[in-house]
Amino acid sequence: MSHELKQNMISGGMWAAGGRLVAIVAAFVLNLVLARSLTPGDYGVYFVVMSTMIILATVATLGMDRIVVRFVAAYKGVGDWTGVRAVVKRCLVTVIAATALLCLIFYFLTPWFFTYVVKMPAAIGLSGLMVLLLFVSTVQRQLAETFRGLNDIRGATLFGGFRNNGILISLITCGTLLILWASGAMTLAAAFATTVCSSLLVVIVAAWTLQRRLRTAVQPLPAAPSSGNWTTGRVLHEGWPLWLASLLGVLRLQVNGWFAAGFDSSENVALFAIADRFVLLMTAPLTIVNMLLPPVVAELYARGENKRMERIVQAVGGLASLPCIVILLLIVLIGRPVLGTLFGAHYEAAYPILVILSVGQIANIVTGSWQVVLPMTGLRRQTLHVTMWAGAVQILACTIGGYVAGVVGVALGSCVGSLTGNVLGLAAARRHLGIWTFISLRRAVLTDAVTLLSKRIAGFMPMRARDA
Repeated sequence: MSHELKQNMISGGMWAAGGRLVAIVAAFVLNLVLARSLTPGDYGVYFVVMSTMIILATVATLGMDRIVVRFVAAYKGVGDWTGVRAVVKRCLVTVIAATALLCLIFYFLTPWFFTYVVKMPAAIGLSGLMVLLLFVSTVQRQLAETFRGLNDIRGATLFGGFRNNGILISLITCGTLLILWASGAMTLAAAFATTVCSSLLVVIVAAWTLQRRLRTAVQPLPAAPSSGNWTTGRVLHEGWPLWLASLLGVLRLQVNGWFAAGFDSSENVALFAIADRFVLLMTAPLTIVNMLLPPVVAELYARGENKRMERIVQAVGGLASLPCIVILLLIVLIGRPVLGTLFGAHYEAAYPILVILSVGQIANIVTGSWQVVLPMTGLRRQTLHVTMWAGAVQILACTIGGYVAGVVGVALGSCVGSLTGNVLGLAAARRHLGIWTFISLRRAVLTDAVTLLSKRIAGFMPMRARDA
């Protein structure tokens, strides 16, 4: 592997990890502001609507966000900028057309959906803002993933949306809502309008930057290989398997809001929302560290060094698990008063839900980074199978749990789904690769993790800074 490629991988990993960190902090502040400034009922509506937007945005991309990464990277690698432009244009046009159609359908179905499916009639009056948010956020995701295909992880991280850890939209939205809160002008409609305007601003800047990047790119001589004929039918054919896998993954993470709203009141949905967002802090260290693993796993697998890969994955997981365990202990010991102090007295009742969801995240921590290992070693079909089985179990468990115990039952169902998925993922890595991905807390293993991460960070720093 060339030095330049290694530097790009390290730089991209650091940008991705930094973007994730900013997104986690901004999301925490955002939910703190909303919980403090909105009624519990309105906050529950906000949570469910945002979950719905993320699901529908995934539907609207039709897999084009994955296709543009795959083929733009391939054409750029051989210097075929004609092919790059053809793929970018066709994928973007397809996304815009599909999103416009979905927005039209959703606008007319909004009254039915929020009356009979999730039972939140207060959201019906926001249908116009929801449609705008759906359209702008879907286009924003497509543009961000185009930068990723160009191997511009910095651009992808800056211009990404909430789902893909965008720095600009996180900072703009969070800052604007803080101002609205301080001025006493915060309402549910204002929160959504702010999100729409922030996303629109990022889309304008991203589109201008991308257009300028593609326009100034020079086709090398001699001519690169033919880029082929990129029709709508071709991109849809290439994209639908990736779209299905992505949609199933998003549904697993976001569908709990629908179950909570379908079986309980908006006020209790707000309790579930706070617990769901708060528990993300527990796995934040593991999530951030995992951003640095993909190039390492891919390189070691290509060399056939599976045992070394196992040791590194266990080491990194063990190191990241230490702060996760501390956060878990704090949640169990002082979670109730912390919830009341940060978000208000009403949200102290979210403590049982928080504990249940935390139990589910223990499996995510203990089983390690199989979510990185499987796709980075070519086991995409196995990853899809794990997601499908875990999703089916989660849907069944959430349905039964929600019917019996409302949001607490939905939390139990989510916990069961998480346990199932992580056990299946761990078993798949063992069966197909012969390795265990579960964490290790042995001293020698943790030392390896510290050494690895230090080298990655040092490799990202400019040479002059390292020599200083």
